[in-house]
Amino acid sequence: MRQRVRSKLIDSRIASRKREQQAEGEIVVQAPQLEEVGFLELNEQELTDGERRRRIASALVMIGALMGILSGTLILQGNPSGLLNSSIFQSTDSLDIHGFVLDEAGEPVANVSIELVDIDSGSAIKQNIFSDENGRYVIDAVLVQEYELHLEKTGYETVILLFVPEPIGISPITMVAGDGERVVDDYTKTEGWSLDNAVALATFEGLFTLGCALVGVHASFEIKRKKRYRRTQALCWVGLFSRGMIIFGPTLILVGMILIMFNKEDFADQQVEEAL
Repeated sequence: MRQRVRSKLIDSRIASRKREQQAEGEIVVQAPQLEEVGFLELNEQELTDGERRRRIASALVMIGALMGILSGTLILQGNPSGLLNSSIFQSTDSLDIHGFVLDEAGEPVANVSIELVDIDSGSAIKQNIFSDENGRYVIDAVLVQEYELHLEKTGYETVILLFVPEPIGISPITMVAGDGERVVDDYTKTEGWSLDNAVALATFEGLFTLGCALVGVHASFEIKRKKRYRRTQALCWVGLFSRGMIIFGPTLILVGMILIMFNKEDFADQQVEEAL
């Protein structure tokens, strides 16, 4: 009896171990089959040409928009005083005055006596200056303020020119035959940029750039959603004005717009129109 009981116990243990081994073998075999099926399905999705183009377009638009955000941030963080101190906005203390003297026919007039007169005192600051054979004259190192320029020659009217020296020089002066004096007002008062104006311009430009860039980010997500084709293209068009890194960002966005043009039938609104 004891031997029979022992043999039955041993047989039951052996049978239970076999069942456990079979169960473990079934689990090990089934697991890789599920993973293999999922991998194959993923490959089929990635190989779709339309999906691949949309993903590339979305990535290009996103990169271009991020460049715009970077550019807008740099503009807002810039120092407008540095712009005002540049050579564009700086006023020069003294300039060399140059110009031409012509007759009514447009021919140069030589040996015209020229005097530079201070308006406040009425005294001549520069004199004994004459135009050359080409009608050209030069007055060196003149402070930037209001002056009178007197031009005289026998047989011609005396010209009194009111002006302020500018880097571009003086407009050509026409000598008219006759006597007497003729006053020419060439004085144009211009006001330079203030710091407030520069800050306002930089702030507006930076905010405008950031706004367009954020619209470009939204356009990138709209490409993935593929709901409305025209709206997506319009958002991309606004994103072009983000001007990320000058031309690099807009170029990437433009390429993305071209890519989604080839797959506009994948957008929901286009499918509805085709169905109608």
